[in-house]
Amino acid sequence: MLSDLEYLYTRAWDAFIGKLVIDEVRQPFYDKDGAVNRHEREIRRMLAEHLSIHPRHDISGCLVMMSLVKDAERVGDYSKNMFEVAVMLEGIAQEMKYFERLSSPQRKIADHFPLLRKAFLKPDENAAKKILKNYAPIKGECNKILSDLLSEELSTREAVATALLSRYLKRINSHMSNIASGIVYPLDQIDFVRGYLLE
Repeated sequence: MLSDLEYLYTRAWDAFIGKLVIDEVRQPFYDKDGAVNRHEREIRRMLAEHLSIHPRHDISGCLVMMSLVKDAERVGDYSKNMFEVAVMLEGIAQEMKYFERLSSPQRKIADHFPLLRKAFLKPDENAAKKILKNYAPIKGECNKILSDLLSEELSTREAVATALLSRYLKRINSHMSNIASGIVYPLDQIDFVRGYLLE
């Protein structure tokens, strides 16, 4: 599921910057998004079956997994939203005034996908903590873009696209950090990322 999410996120950004021919990737992209949704349902079903057969085993672990899978599905949804913005922009992304500023959080989030796989599969708390340490700075970049945008005189199309992308990047960052939090925090504290985790 995490590999599929990285595919969606990467393809959405590549479509946004014009590296891909949208008509060639549209169907594979939506097929992969559908696969992420199927994985979420399958994992939830397996967790429910496990708890029905072994009702006193791994309850907290199953509850954590249920939460993390939902966060993963949301990363896919926001990546799909980014792809939809790319379709609407029709290749003008790199001419946008805020393109470089959007690229900064985008690159940092892209670097988190291999870290997240490593953190989840091992599990590796140090890899998860690297993601959590970057949560607040990335969130701040996205918030600043939107704040600065309010004082700009841009075309409606460019302003709306910039606002949407800053929000989608912020939400992807949040949901990936929520997944990382499930590796570091106990059940009652996941999804509540601390901005200064390592201090």
